[in-house]
Amino acid sequence: MPNSSEHASSFAEARFAALLDAAVDAILVIDSNGQIETFNRAAERLFGYQSVEICGQNVSTLMPDKYSHAHDSYLQRYLTTGERRIIGIGREVSAMRRDGSVFPVELSVGEVATGEKRRFVGIIRDISERRASEQELRQQQERLEHVTRLGTLGEMAAGIAHEINQPLTAIATYAHAARRLLSSDRMDAVRLDDVLGKMATQAERAGQIIERIRDLARRQSPSQELCDLNAIMDETLKLAEVDARYHDAPIVVEMTPGLPHAWLNSVQIQQVVLNLLRNAIEAGGAGTKLKLRTYARSKEELVVEVEDNGPGVPESLRTEIFNPFFTTRTDGTGMGLSISRSIVASHGGRIEVDAAPTGGAVFRVTLPTALGEIDE
Repeated sequence: MPNSSEHASSFAEARFAALLDAAVDAILVIDSNGQIETFNRAAERLFGYQSVEICGQNVSTLMPDKYSHAHDSYLQRYLTTGERRIIGIGREVSAMRRDGSVFPVELSVGEVATGEKRRFVGIIRDISERRASEQELRQQQERLEHVTRLGTLGEMAAGIAHEINQPLTAIATYAHAARRLLSSDRMDAVRLDDVLGKMATQAERAGQIIERIRDLARRQSPSQELCDLNAIMDETLKLAEVDARYHDAPIVVEMTPGLPHAWLNSVQIQQVVLNLLRNAIEAGGAGTKLKLRTYARSKEELVVEVEDNGPGVPESLRTEIFNPFFTTRTDGTGMGLSISRSIVASHGGRIEVDAAPTGGAVFRVTLPTALGEIDE
């Protein structure tokens, strides 16, 4: 007849088994050699193995090759040195089902010491649906950004057409001059060469304008590179000034030289600043005065400011204007500032608006620097 201690132990084991089987997440217990001792029902459903066939095997069976080869060495390093890679920390890794399919999981590992034996409990959650949702959201964000860029270019089309028309008109004028020189009795080769050189310069100017438009309109990957913020603003101004001149809205530029570099997607940052400049022109109308300013708030933060002398933004709306579909324009989509906020947030920064000293608005984009990765 079992004594009370044996009965208590049996009851505890039964309760532990019941808890394991009731758990929604996959739970397994391994020994110090990586051998699986316990495999609950949720783990059976997740991995496709029955407990009786997987117990006794090394836990690396549940991992793709790039993880399984290193697992035992990680475990032994921890047992020897106490250095933690996953134990007590948790992370997202890849797991492998019985059929060989690999899927993302969230893994948490804890250590259980019973006497001299050391065991490890792993809690595994399938995050395939979450990853798929995140990917879909990223794709939707990219589509929205692309549409917004095209919308911004559409609004700037009149100014862009006017800007391109100038070099095209000059090219036509120089072409007529070249024809007259060629048909004259005493052709001046030096003058002809000068005229052709000016034609080439104007053609290059038109090509540069078109190339900048294509860069902005092209759907870009969300990759970030180590960038010079001022260089990005220089390129942005080349596009913005086209529209600004057309609407008689001069841009004063105050860029602090020698700023720290930052990890940025240059096209996305251009999109944000172009949107802010375009909004300022739209709000203030012809004659609006704009200011584009860059500076470092500290070694950790860069700032881009777009200031105008327009009607400003009421304090009650300074948070609301960044919400999706909120707009004060009858023909606005209400997505420009919302997407701008998402872009800035994806860079680890923030965007805000305050009253400008001129009575208008100042939009402030703050971005983190790349500390320790600055090009000297």
